[in-house]
Amino acid sequence: MLYRRSVDTDVSFFVQFRKILLEREDDNSMDDIFVDYFVNSLHDKSLVAWVAEEDKRIVSMVCLAVCQIGPGFTNPSGKIAYVSNVYTILNFRRQGVAANLMREAIDDVKSQGIKRVLLSSSDMAKPLYVNLGFVECKDYYELKK
Repeated sequence: MLYRRSVDTDVSFFVQFRKILLEREDDNSMDDIFVDYFVNSLHDKSLVAWVAEEDKRIVSMVCLAVCQIGPGFTNPSGKIAYVSNVYTILNFRRQGVAANLMREAIDDVKSQGIKRVLLSSSDMAKPLYVNLGFVECKDYYELKK
């Protein structure tokens, strides 16, 4: 298994996997928007993305959206990475692929001085994230209006 940072040619897989995650696999209405997002975000480095390859085929991906907030004593850079678009194709699940890929991606953002990594999780994925060292926090609110 090859774990590597993504390149532009991976974007079509990102779009495909994103649509699967959103349960809209056959809906092509937003493909151009997805492509623009992934290409532009990879180029401006507001997205760190990693893939796992088996026999030159992408079987898993992890994306971390990077944003900047005000610096603080525990996070002098003010940078935060938000994990999203974690997806592994069915035949490669439960083999440690997503965990290894997450470790690579987290090491990557940490090497860039990003100390805070956040995510939201489905119930199915919670054990993966807990095993990687994530803890559930309930100290934020989301505007719904």
